[in-house]
Amino acid sequence: MVKKQICFTVDEETAKELEKIRDETGIPVSKQVELSLKGYKIVKKEGSEE
Repeated sequence: MVKKQICFTVDEETAKELEKIRDETGIPVSKQVELSLKGYKIVKKEGSEE
């Protein structure tokens, strides 16, 4: 499977949310977008502490 690099624009609120998740989990924004496009959702596990 060949991967292609694409570019798209998101609103400021979405960008801030992706950056917040990146800071809390270490998951890069690009990986978050890839997972989202595949139907996955990043959620905080109940009872987990930082």
